[in-house]
Amino acid sequence: MSLFVSDFLNGRIEYVMQNLCKTNGDYALAMEKKKMLYQNIEPIIQRRGELNITAGDCMDFCEYFENDFTTAAILEQALYRQGYLDCAQLLAMLLGKGE
Repeated sequence: MSLFVSDFLNGRIEYVMQNLCKTNGDYALAMEKKKMLYQNIEPIIQRRGELNITAGDCMDFCEYFENDFTTAAILEQALYRQGYLDCAQLLAMLLGKGE
């Protein structure tokens, strides 16, 4: 895939993610929880210091992955919808009906 297409797609994905944070409370809340939980589990993932995993750490991992699943599911639907809309808009422009 060309660099231009990759940059375009990355930009669209970033746009959809930012838009979801502004307009979808479930997505925004899950993303905030993910960030908070990642701070808790990051030392374990990076293997910093002595590695002791507590029951609380296990719960943080579970909750992190539950939130990751939630955000991924919401994002997947939004990307599909945005891709469909972008495709329809491009097709209309190509057919000269987007004016």
